[in-house]
Amino acid sequence: MELSVPNNHNYYEENPLSVTHLIEQTGIRSKTKSRKLISDLFSSVYELKTNSASVEKLQIVGFKNQKNTLAEENLILKLYTKENANNEKEYFIQSGLFSGAVYYKGCKFNITTRHGDVFLRRMLNFVNDIYINTEKSKASKKEEQNEFQYIIAYLFIQSLEKASVLGLPKEYQSITQRSHKVRGKIDLNAYLKKDIPFRGKLTTTYREQIYIQEIIDVLYLTVKRLQKKFGNDINNKLFSVSQLLKQNYSGRFANMETLRKAKNHRILSNPMYASFKKVIEYAEIILLERDLSPKETNNNLETSGYLFDISQLFEVYLEKLLSRHFQDWYVTGQEELKLYNGLFYSRKMLPDLVLKHKYSNKIIVFDAKFKTMKLETKQSKYSDLDRSDFYQIHTYMQYYQPDVIIGGLIYPLSKPLNKEKAYSNSLFGKGDSKTSKFIVDGVFVNENMTMEDLLNSEKAFLMRIELLIENSLSIKDQYLKVI
Repeated sequence: MELSVPNNHNYYEENPLSVTHLIEQTGIRSKTKSRKLISDLFSSVYELKTNSASVEKLQIVGFKNQKNTLAEENLILKLYTKENANNEKEYFIQSGLFSGAVYYKGCKFNITTRHGDVFLRRMLNFVNDIYINTEKSKASKKEEQNEFQYIIAYLFIQSLEKASVLGLPKEYQSITQRSHKVRGKIDLNAYLKKDIPFRGKLTTTYREQIYIQEIIDVLYLTVKRLQKKFGNDINNKLFSVSQLLKQNYSGRFANMETLRKAKNHRILSNPMYASFKKVIEYAEIILLERDLSPKETNNNLETSGYLFDISQLFEVYLEKLLSRHFQDWYVTGQEELKLYNGLFYSRKMLPDLVLKHKYSNKIIVFDAKFKTMKLETKQSKYSDLDRSDFYQIHTYMQYYQPDVIIGGLIYPLSKPLNKEKAYSNSLFGKGDSKTSKFIVDGVFVNENMTMEDLLNSEKAFLMRIELLIENSLSIKDQYLKVI
């Protein structure tokens, strides 16, 4: 059985499933067996969170520090049933901000990404600091591949392309040779044992930089694996690297020991080659295909699979988008704020985006939310802006007073922004223009966008923020002059 839902799905229980729909999804002809499978899945409330014990069976790929995310109670998947007003049983599948595949009781739950492939590729480009306006390769995704394998392949290719700019990992090693030529130092022990009387050859030892064989083998086999799955077009981005890997490949298939040595090699502690750590992490997921498919186990109750923290991807995307455009501001992500230090109710807060002006003490604070935002004006239980998100950003703004000039929530917007309905010229809407401005904004995206459309949408978002900053700084300056 296979079910697909988007991330951040059914938060308000707006999309219940009927038993008829679920029976169709099982793909089992026997209705009795289908009902039994559904009954097993929804027999009790199943809730998988990032701090659950069973999360250890999942392969989770993050785009920044995962420790804070995994320590919190962030929802991954929840299954349960309820009875409606007509006493009919309704089935609910809720998902959090992770995308990927979760296998539970013989069923595969595909948690898909929102907003289309163009926006996904654009965000992935920013993760690897590659800001080219790429279009999808013709052979980048075959019908039998899913978008999650595509994400891993994309991350591996982009990170390898970036990491290999300074060359593949090398280190000095001592090499011993016996020949007519002298290179390096003569090995006196070998000379006394083998070369008396002298027969024209000497044993010499010299040091030379040599590629790390385990890393070369792992990277080469990963590239070959991707060629089989996604076609030879991936060589368009990795041509020189793939040729170098081919020339230095040992010819042996990498086993688990090879992979372990590559991951833990001391050369990765060298700042010059530190970026290969992430490359090898992606290579491990690609080579160990059991992490990209149901794990072989006799226990169908085990939860396994792989997940991508798409909310982190969105945060990194916004952080780098803003830092590239606003060069007069320091842009930091997840700045740690310590509250009530030393007291039993001490807390830590981590605003997603903090902009600090380089030439003044002015601050802008944003929280990035990878959730659906339709900018609905009608307040109801299905309101786009969650109560907790609303209170959280106002807490951050209060913390940074009196230096904060703008604060707000940033979303991928489902419709073009109307500033009159989304911008407040004062904190709490009190009408005092000297206070901080509060906004809801973001990049307008949809599944049918081209890359050119998305770039125009990004530009419009940045221009709105830039104009808001200019107005806020000028008002503050005028106020200070009056004082």
